[in-house]
Amino acid sequence: MMKTVLLVEDDVDDVFFMKSACKRTEIPHRLNIVSDGDSAIEYLTGVNGYQDRRHHPLPDLIFVDIKLPKRDGHEVLKWIRGQRLFQDVPVIMLTSSDEPSDIERAYKLGVTSYLLKNADPQEFSAGVRVILKYWLQLNIAPFRRAA
Repeated sequence: MMKTVLLVEDDVDDVFFMKSACKRTEIPHRLNIVSDGDSAIEYLTGVNGYQDRRHHPLPDLIFVDIKLPKRDGHEVLKWIRGQRLFQDVPVIMLTSSDEPSDIERAYKLGVTSYLLKNADPQEFSAGVRVILKYWLQLNIAPFRRAA
């Protein structure tokens, strides 16, 4: 079964780089993208156009930017970790912020990893490949029922 990655990112350039990095990994997966924090929660709860789980399957891995419209990445992360269904889903903070307060807050809220967006496409792709390889292929995740 094809695994799903949810990317929560509002910057079109960053979406482009992430799509390219995911494609270069050659690790089979579906990449679904939403552009703000509220849409991320709507996707995860299956409301407002995200009801069809064939088109919007529950993610096996989530990348979240910190700086998002409507609800920031920290708020999205806090919401995810407050939901029993998503407590074990790996969440990677994908951001340009290396502010110690942002990093500390993300880990206190339960982020799995904190990945800085890197200007060098090869390094960024290598980081994404390691994350996808581990979380989508090597790691054995607990069983989850569909919402």
